Amino acid sequence: MVAKARTISYGTAKLEYDANKTIAHVHVASELCRHNLYGDTSGEITREMHDVQENHHRNLSKCYFDIVITLSEQDADKVKSPEQCRELVEEYMLRLMTGELGLSEEQFRQMQWIAYQHERTDHNRNLRHWHVLANRVLTDGTVVSDSFIGKKAAKVANDISRERGFSVAEDISPRNKEEIREAAFRILGGMDTFSFDIFKMLMAAEGFEIREAFAKSGKLQGYYILSKSGTQYKASAIDRSLTLGRIENTWKMLHKAQIRPSVKKKAVAHRPSGNPTHIGTHTLSSLLNTHVSPTHSRNREDEVGSKRSRYDDDLEERSKGYSM
Repeated sequence: MVAKARTISYGTAKLEYDANKTIAHVHVASELCRHNLYGDTSGEITREMHDVQENHHRNLSKCYFDIVITLSEQDADKVKSPEQCRELVEEYMLRLMTGELGLSEEQFRQMQWIAYQHERTDHNRNLRHWHVLANRVLTDGTVVSDSFIGKKAAKVANDISRERGFSVAEDISPRNKEEIREAAFRILGGMDTFSFDIFKMLMAAEGFEIREAFAKSGKLQGYYILSKSGTQYKASAIDRSLTLGRIENTWKMLHKAQIRPSVKKKAVAHRPSGNPTHIGTHTLSSLLNTHVSPTHSRNREDEVGSKRSRYDDDLEERSKGYSM
């Protein structure tokens, strides 16, 4: 199980997305549970939260928690019924707010929050997940701390996963990254000419969707890769030689490696039968060094992504990445 959380300012737009998510023109969202909220529409629900905020902390800018909880594909069959889903989300919220963010159980009962279930993601039919919008301001005026909210959210997910026998995100991530890395190097090694668009297409054919990240100016900044388990990674988190500014040089180095006898001999030890373009990851790590100067015609990328102010940009990131 994976969970991520942050604070946001745009409650109504966020709730509209959570409640109305569609994929291929099919509505995939349904309300799972709510606490201390009574409105029928997204606007009515967030107005109830906003009234509490106005009464106590009208100058608080990021006044909502945006939380996403996702089961891994391996665990999808372990939580099926609405009752099981509701119990899991309510347990998660209680443990996050009382165990990590310092609320008492009485204070937690004052909290306003609502959860929506999405049956799948844009890229995976089996990744059921839940979006939660919570008011940071309690009815007594207490503001819930957002200190290290991302790390604390992940910790609760890992704790519950271990107790329930779910896959643990910190255990899955190294396997995901190695699987993506091996596929990327294998595909680059098999390309006669370099084309980022062709690389994207071939990665998608192997089950690894690539999402390009653009700056506000519209210029390409970098890209993310979606693992088969549904977690999204920056290219730099997979391997720095795969970043947008270095990937073409990586392709060149791979092809040099294939025609140099001394290197080719090393590569054969890692080459499975029937795939003449495969070069082992450990061999590649000795060939691809961080001193390679980037010459890619697109923008350089060391760390992908910039802070975005537009909600549409943010929804694109969340809907096509871990957050779905």
